[in-house]
Amino acid sequence: MIFDQQYIDGFSFIDAPWGSEVPSWVSRANSVKELAAKLEIDVAGLAASVERFNGFARKGDDEDFHRGEAAWCLAKKDVWKPTRADETYISPTLGTLRIPPFYGVELHPSAFASAGLVANASAQVLNQRGLPIPGLYAAGNNAVHTEYGVGYQAGFSLGSGMTFGYLAARHMAGLN
Repeated sequence: MIFDQQYIDGFSFIDAPWGSEVPSWVSRANSVKELAAKLEIDVAGLAASVERFNGFARKGDDEDFHRGEAAWCLAKKDVWKPTRADETYISPTLGTLRIPPFYGVELHPSAFASAGLVANASAQVLNQRGLPIPGLYAAGNNAVHTEYGVGYQAGFSLGSGMTFGYLAARHMAGLN
């Protein structure tokens, strides 16, 4: 995860209170190239990726990963505001990486976002043949999050757990 001072000025990092200092264990540098060297990332590759991403942010269209296109992202359009007067954004969910210091941390998917029991729309756990196992249900962090895929998404496991818990209870009660 690579971010800059604009991100820190506008958002919370690791769920710390807004405006908190970035922890000392987070790598930082005054340039993208210096940060790449610290993180042992290909310097030219990271610089090119940042330049490409900045172009996408300026035109409001992430051609590589389509960030900011989901309706739930766009519903929060008043949250992101550039912190520097010399930059404007078309997309409320994409901002450039350009204000030092630049920060970087290596992220690893966790079991909470990328593992669990496969379940159907009624939260019934499926066997290896894709058939429901009678009486066995999974919701929340126990179930694979097939509704949005693998990622670092705070709150999705809570919403998913409540939704699929409700669906499981309806199914158990014979209401589905």
